[in-house]
Amino acid sequence: MKILIADAGATKTDWVKLTLGSSAGEEEYYTGVGISPLHNDADMIEEELRLVRASLGDSFDKIRFFGAGIGSPIIAGKMEAILSEMFSCRDIKADSDMAGSAMALLGSTPGIACIMGTGSNSCHYDGEKIDRKSASLGYLLDDEGGGVAYCRRLLADVFKKIAPQDIIDEFDKRYSLSVSEVVDHLYRRPSPNRWISSFMPFIVDNISNAYIQSLVESQTKRFFDREFQSYSDTELKSEGIGFIGSVAEFLKPTIENEMQRRGWKLRAIVKRPVDSLIKKIKENE
Repeated sequence: MKILIADAGATKTDWVKLTLGSSAGEEEYYTGVGISPLHNDADMIEEELRLVRASLGDSFDKIRFFGAGIGSPIIAGKMEAILSEMFSCRDIKADSDMAGSAMALLGSTPGIACIMGTGSNSCHYDGEKIDRKSASLGYLLDDEGGGVAYCRRLLADVFKKIAPQDIIDEFDKRYSLSVSEVVDHLYRRPSPNRWISSFMPFIVDNISNAYIQSLVESQTKRFFDREFQSYSDTELKSEGIGFIGSVAEFLKPTIENEMQRRGWKLRAIVKRPVDSLIKKIKENE
């Protein structure tokens, strides 16, 4: 049996080909650009899927696609239709990246799953399905635990001269950006959320700087204050929260300190949901 699994975020998509049964072998991987049927048109998605076919093949027994922007049956159906046109497969299911993350983090137990990647979101998982989800309002109004929020503050502070001079000088040396170039990326070019979050490596490389530490800690506190307001004490302290995504992994010490300070239970911090999804799918086949 051949199964294709995809974990699609705003910035990148991790694809894995599983071969199970008598012909079982090593997993095959392909990493491509982010895919969202909500924001990307069919032509762009099909172009990327051709690259996936060239790398992993075009015939599968099952395809499981977990992606950002799949927030309704209509959007899921749109993605399933595109996949069915590009691959030979009779069993195709598309679901949200939040559903994939909850399964990867929590398995068959209840708890809260939280994505911290380019953007951010959270949900309550009852052990089988998502039964409650925080409103996801996108990078303009929300995504306060995503790379886009941390980098938005960095960019604003650098160009408004709020950041200390050593950080401004290092940023200018590395990127040589003008205000007009920033505005062009934000208003005239595609995927401004990806572009904003692309400055996360600068934050990572300068985390020992007192200003950067303060930015990270204050933004994380703001995220915790707002994102988990709707969850009960039982859910926060007994069931616990699992975090997933590249930003979550980078902020692991900050998240651990914030969870301990609030008396909340930490379930896990995982960088890539696809690794845990492979394990869960293998267990169910």
